[in-house]
Amino acid sequence: MKRTALSNRDPEIGDLEADVLKILKRYGSASAGEMMTELRPGRVLAYTTVSTTLDRLHRKGLVTRRSVSGRTGQKHVYSFPENPGLEKQVVNKMVDKLVSAFGPSVASTIYDRLSEVSPEEAAKLREAIDGEMKRKKGGD
Repeated sequence: MKRTALSNRDPEIGDLEADVLKILKRYGSASAGEMMTELRPGRVLAYTTVSTTLDRLHRKGLVTRRSVSGRTGQKHVYSFPENPGLEKQVVNKMVDKLVSAFGPSVASTIYDRLSEVSPEEAAKLREAIDGEMKRKKGGD
């Protein structure tokens, strides 16, 4: 499968896009119709809204898609890309954007927000940070 690179377009992710990404990450792939079924318990959405959201995520490089034949003709099936660096790229671009807009002091706001995560998530973050620090020290 082709690895996806984050588009140079705006990496910002809206609420619906975040929900769609979460579902795709959990299930692997889905069409717009299948995605509507998953989103329906919490939202009333038109098919075109879901389809447009998936297309927007595809243009941003956040999901992959392939065409398949269905009962009513061709349709797109969207997948969460198999690119472990993609999340890092999105976060880095968004943090860069925040720092550019608000200056370096935004780091304390990000830190404050991270302090609200669960102890389990905080432990995972600490492990990731420690691993990155060790990697950087080893690479110097």
